[in-house]
Amino acid sequence: MPYLQLNTSVKMSDAQKHELCCEIGKLMPLIPGKTRDNTMMAIFDGCFMEKGDNGLPALNLVVRVLGGVSDDDKNTFIASVSGLFEDKLSVRQDFMYINIVALDDWGSGGALKKPGK
Repeated sequence: MPYLQLNTSVKMSDAQKHELCCEIGKLMPLIPGKTRDNTMMAIFDGCFMEKGDNGLPALNLVVRVLGGVSDDDKNTFIASVSGLFEDKLSVRQDFMYINIVALDDWGSGGALKKPGK
């Protein structure tokens, strides 16, 4: 199960957040084995966030996944989700930071999970 947390200075309605989650969900298969159905997403909008001193909208996306992801798959996902954010949120790509964090294990369903198990 991937977990995505989006923090952004852009304010959105709940309907816009849901739509954005649906659009991100379409991109999840770019990371092998990941789907909209097995991805949990959180969006924290309207937060104070700035890069530099220009007042432009900014965002940070952290994607946590169980197990490794190849650099090629990371690059493809980052390019695609950056284009989505630029289109839907009007955030310039140089005002986005995206981290994909591969974890060795995590808890889910009341138990410790390991990659492939």
